[in-house]
Amino acid sequence: MTGTYVRALSGVLWFVSASHFVIGAGVNLVPASLPFFATLYGAEVRWTPELTYILKPLGAFMLALALMGAAAARRPLHCRPVIYGFVALFVMRSLQRFAFSQEIADVFGIGAGRNILNAVFFLILAGILVILDRAAHQSEATA
Repeated sequence: MTGTYVRALSGVLWFVSASHFVIGAGVNLVPASLPFFATLYGAEVRWTPELTYILKPLGAFMLALALMGAAAARRPLHCRPVIYGFVALFVMRSLQRFAFSQEIADVFGIGAGRNILNAVFFLILAGILVILDRAAHQSEATA
């Protein structure tokens, strides 16, 4: 059972890494992908040169997160700070969705239901990371 939790944790981290890589690379290397990513989030966006540019640093952060996620996925038992960094990020982003829900609706046209769905998805992802990390460490300690 020990390896099962570690493999599951690694799999979730690979998902986190891959999704950040695809978005980060897309934002920086394939500007035509921006409307697709907006659609994934349920956002209606007025594409201006300013917005398109300001997304590039966000894409760079996404690529850095992808690298950290890949490192954690390769050795999840040795990268606890990275895992909990992702947990903190996902929780903060979810809380922002609740705290700024009206602004999100006004600016991006994302309805309350879709906004809550997005927030809950990231909270669930954070919870899965915590549960799998604890189970993996506990199973290693008893092995």
